[in-house]
Amino acid sequence: MSVSSRQCYIHCMKTLNSRLKDTRLWIFDADDTLWESGLYFRRAEEDFTALLHSLGFDPVEIGIEIRRRDIERLSLTGYGARPYLATLRLILEERYDLLTPYMVDSFDYISNCLLHHPLVLLPGVLDSLNRLFTAGKRMIVYTMGEENHQIDKFNRSGISEYFEYCTVVPMKTENTMKELLSSAGVAPSEACMIGNSPRSDINPAIGCGVNALYVKRQFTWQAEQTEFAEPGLVATVAGLPDILPLAGLL
Repeated sequence: MSVSSRQCYIHCMKTLNSRLKDTRLWIFDADDTLWESGLYFRRAEEDFTALLHSLGFDPVEIGIEIRRRDIERLSLTGYGARPYLATLRLILEERYDLLTPYMVDSFDYISNCLLHHPLVLLPGVLDSLNRLFTAGKRMIVYTMGEENHQIDKFNRSGISEYFEYCTVVPMKTENTMKELLSSAGVAPSEACMIGNSPRSDINPAIGCGVNALYVKRQFTWQAEQTEFAEPGLVATVAGLPDILPLAGLL
């Protein structure tokens, strides 16, 4: 980072820190922000690709097709494990008119592993939420996908007591963010969105004037990668413990 870029970054951070002092509502994404999710999707893709490889198909070509088809179906089905698995099933069925017991059993195993994976919190989440809650911070979970699946994970997480509630939408947009702020009774400048997805978590929030904290993960799904619409409204953190100073908790 050049000297001028570093100075600009420091200025933006100071400005954002000042605005965050007025935050009345902390809005948390769930998947890959509070708990592991993408890890299990990657494992499902790897297992499915291995299954197709065992049947004679090029695993590289299958991987490319999975990602292409997965992005294409988002506008039709929205996000979620079951729509993702339906895409994998379709890819398999397009290659075989009749699935053998081996194919069915293998696919069922892949499906069960994705739908019923353990709920694993990310490092530092439990302690960070406890400190925010103890300090009287108002917090909600705002996530997307299939409502029953997401609410089940929220209830199993062991952290539901820290939040007022969890709301699930098929897809995050500026309109769904505005509706969330209206129902919570806060102005955009009084809210902060915390999430790992530039496309779904960060840009719809800053598009409404909401401050945002981007939790950078090693792996981010290709469909969720994009540039920030307003970089000055975003701070990048490595994990939830890094938001504590920004929330006034040292």
